[in-house]
Amino acid sequence: MTAKIRNLPNQFTCTHNTQFKNLLVSGCSFTYNNSDKHLCSWPYYLRDLVGFDEVYDCSQSGAGSNHIFNSIINEIETNTNINTQDTLVIIMWSGLTRTDVIAQQDITTAWHPMSNYCFDDQFATLSIFNDTNGSTVIDQLCLQYKKTVSVDAQIYESLIKIIALKTYLDQKGFKSVITSWKDPGPEIKNTKINQSIIDSAMSTLNNTKYLDWYAESKNLKEPNDGHPLPDGYLGWTREHLLPGLESIGYATRL
Repeated sequence: MTAKIRNLPNQFTCTHNTQFKNLLVSGCSFTYNNSDKHLCSWPYYLRDLVGFDEVYDCSQSGAGSNHIFNSIINEIETNTNINTQDTLVIIMWSGLTRTDVIAQQDITTAWHPMSNYCFDDQFATLSIFNDTNGSTVIDQLCLQYKKTVSVDAQIYESLIKIIALKTYLDQKGFKSVITSWKDPGPEIKNTKINQSIIDSAMSTLNNTKYLDWYAESKNLKEPNDGHPLPDGYLGWTREHLLPGLESIGYATRL
C-alpha cells in the first residue's frame, strides 16, 4: 500500500450514503489535496458528503495517463484494504500529452518534492514534463523526449491507457467512475489517430461536467496557476460529481 492517506477531520455534514467504505482516486494536481491539515480537493469533499471511511489518494501533481494507469493498478494489486465490495474507484484523467515513467526513488524524490507516488521502497513515478529548460539531466531527458516523440504518439498512448484501465477495472469487478480535468476534445481534434481508439477512450468518460469548465464558468480559479479555488472543487463536487454518482446508484440522498 503506497497511496497517500490523510487523517483530516470531517468538515461537512454527510448528505448521502453509499455501499462503499473506501474511495480510491488518481489524477494530477486537479485531484491531489496539497495540504496535510486542510481539505482542499474534491476527493475529501466527496468523502465528507457521502460518508466514505477512507480516501486512498494515488494522485500526483503534473501526472499523466501512465501514472494514473500504473498507480491504480499498483494499489489494487498490493493494498489488502482495497477490494471490489468496499471500494469505489474514481479517476480524473489529466492532459493527454503528459508522460510518466517508473524510475528509482533517488531520481524522482527531488523532481517531485511534494506529491511523489511511490510504488514500493524502490520505485516511484517520474513525470516527463512538457516544459523544461534542459538545465539538469532530468530536464534534458524531458526536453529530448518531447522533441523526439510526436504529440500524436503521446496522445495515442494516453488513449490506450484509458481504454486499458477501464477494461482492467471492469474485469476485476470494481465499480468505477472516470472523468477528466478538462474537455479532451481540443487535444484530440487535430490528430490523425484512429477514430475507433478515440471513440473507445471517450466512451469511458462519465457524463459529469468537467472540473476545469466548472471553475472557469463560476470564476473560481486561482489567478496565478489556473487551478480551482477550494469553493470550485466543492461546488463541482456538490453540483456535478455527486449527482452523477446518484444517477448510477453509487450514492443515495439521506
